[in-house]
Amino acid sequence: MKPTVRFPAIPLLLLACMTTAGANGNNWVDAISLTLGSDEDSIDADIYRLGLQNRWERTWFNGGAWHVGGYWDAELAYIKADAKAGENDELYDFSLTPVFRVQRDTALSSGVSPFAEAGIGAHLFSETRLASENYSTAVQFGSLLGLGLGFGRRGQYELAYRYQHISNASIKTPSDELNLHMLRLGYFFY
Repeated sequence: MKPTVRFPAIPLLLLACMTTAGANGNNWVDAISLTLGSDEDSIDADIYRLGLQNRWERTWFNGGAWHVGGYWDAELAYIKADAKAGENDELYDFSLTPVFRVQRDTALSSGVSPFAEAGIGAHLFSETRLASENYSTAVQFGSLLGLGLGFGRRGQYELAYRYQHISNASIKTPSDELNLHMLRLGYFFY
């Protein structure tokens, strides 16, 4: 039996330390998020993600009620699939994604701020196979689209739907892909 490498222990520990630092006023971590979702493919996979976000200080088109901004999104995910005997049924995914966001000003929206977002980032898989899928490489690329609402007195909470496509961009074949539908809950430390 092949031993399973549990590399996510270090990133998970790092995420926990950074989250504590963010809650104590560290400038890098602005928010934490929890994401749950599933794939739309035949492997019946569920995904669980913990993420940390760092908002960019720069925003664009600030003249009206809407503006464009963004953030870095660092996430650690656990993906569990419905696999047959002898197939790998789980993998871990560490990702870093720059995300651009178009958002309405919270102060002009009575505490509710709709947004749309998009991003393309890098993913590192712990395994190259999941159920019947063969991703060929541990390095993957993920593109995402999302819609959501910020809410709360200071806009500190957010709820979003995200669609994400992950593949190795045909670096090596076979190049199976993972298509995910996700619900994300976030909290900002300000």
